[in-house]
Amino acid sequence: MKKLSTYKKQKISENLEYFFNKVSEDDYNDGLVWYKTANDIVQNLSKKYNFQPLVVANVLSALSPRNKWERNIFDTEQVLKAVNNGKDHESVKVCTFNNNKIKAFELAQGKREGIEYSNSPKTHSFVRNIAELNENFVTVDVWHTRAAFDKMIVPTSLSASNYDDIRDITIKNAKKHNIKPFEYQAIVWCSIRNN
Repeated sequence: MKKLSTYKKQKISENLEYFFNKVSEDDYNDGLVWYKTANDIVQNLSKKYNFQPLVVANVLSALSPRNKWERNIFDTEQVLKAVNNGKDHESVKVCTFNNNKIKAFELAQGKREGIEYSNSPKTHSFVRNIAELNENFVTVDVWHTRAAFDKMIVPTSLSASNYDDIRDITIKNAKKHNIKPFEYQAIVWCSIRNN
C-alpha cells in the first residue's frame, strides 16, 4: 500500500473521531479501563509466577489468536505455571494453535525474544500497551483499521508507514480528548464492534 495522502490522513482522523463520538457511555467506560485491567492481570501474573511483565504480556499475546479473552488469561496462567514446574508444552491444553502454544512456552522459558516493532508493530504495540501502559504505542488491530478507513477501501494489511501514520493520528486524537492513546483505541474498538 502506498503512502497515505494528506487527504486520506484527514479522513482517517475524522473516521476515528466519528466512532469515538458515537460510542455509548458504557462502551466508553469499558474502553477507558480495558488496558488498565489487562495491565493489572499482567502485573498480578508477573508477581505470582515470578516473570517480568513483558514476558507475561508476550505469552498472553502469543496465545491470543482465535482465543477468547477470559480463556486467553487462563491459558497464559497455565503456561506460566507449567514452565515454573519444569513441564513442557505437551503438558498444557490451550485454545489456540499448537505453534502459538510452543511459542508461548519458548517465550516463558527465555528461549525466544518478544516480537520487535519492525517485524510486527501491532503485536509489539499490544504487548507494550498491556505490560507497561506505554503511551508511545497504539494497537492498530483489524477493528481499528476498519474504523480508520470506514467507507474507504480497507486494506488487508498495513505497510509500516501506514501503521505509523494511523498510530500518530490516534495519538493526536487522544490528546484532543485528554486521554491516553491506548484508551482512545480501546474506546474506538468498543464503538465499532457495537456499531
